[in-house]
Amino acid sequence: MISQDALYKVRNGICAIGYLTVPRNIYTQDPQSPYFKVVGTGFLLRETTVMTNRHVIDGLINQQEELGFPDDQRVIIFTAPRSGNGLQIVIRLIRRLTRLAEEELDIGFVEFNVGPEDQFEGIVPLNIQDKWTLPVGAPIAVSGYPYGHYMLQRNKRVYRWGPVVQQGYVSAISPFDLVVTPNEILLDVRTAEGMSGAPIFHPDTGVVIGIHHFGWEAATALGLPLVAEKVSEWLENYEKAWRSEPVT
Repeated sequence: MISQDALYKVRNGICAIGYLTVPRNIYTQDPQSPYFKVVGTGFLLRETTVMTNRHVIDGLINQQEELGFPDDQRVIIFTAPRSGNGLQIVIRLIRRLTRLAEEELDIGFVEFNVGPEDQFEGIVPLNIQDKWTLPVGAPIAVSGYPYGHYMLQRNKRVYRWGPVVQQGYVSAISPFDLVVTPNEILLDVRTAEGMSGAPIFHPDTGVVIGIHHFGWEAATALGLPLVAEKVSEWLENYEKAWRSEPVT
């Protein structure tokens, strides 16, 4: 079973990455109209930085080139409980999209605009594991947006908000099961387009152990293992990249 405390923290730190088909002021007048299109999933690493997959960023850029919508319609959306009662939808404008220089790594970062602090109550960066410790057969959980906006809409209206949570286990490790530093993990969970960039985490603690990036026939998911030291290194390289030549 997933710890409810862990689930609360992880779900709040997960966002949908995508774009609006109308200007933001029109969207905010009627958020239940299907104006928001999900390209993939991401999760909060620090105050204004989200981690996702390289191919999610590529997909968003390709959609923008194809459809011609302006930069101020590229957004991420978090959902979190509102103080007192209900749910708040936290929408943020994407400022910058950056992919790691290593093309073989399906990792990218989204930088977004800050906003009122009270809107981010309960939305905090997720914790990354210090080292890889999970054996084959260990339980895991994944949370993201399978099938993108299609699982949020019904009868041409938005009828639900937030990511979907799944439980499963580590089914294999690449290049072999007993490797100390794996390069990929196979998961026994259902997967679908839109889950790319979703965090893979310990169901009892909420600590992130990887990022979902691929799947086969909606049955087996593939993830890239994450450790805190490596993620910190990527963030340093990310900052150097956007300071010298931002990718948008």
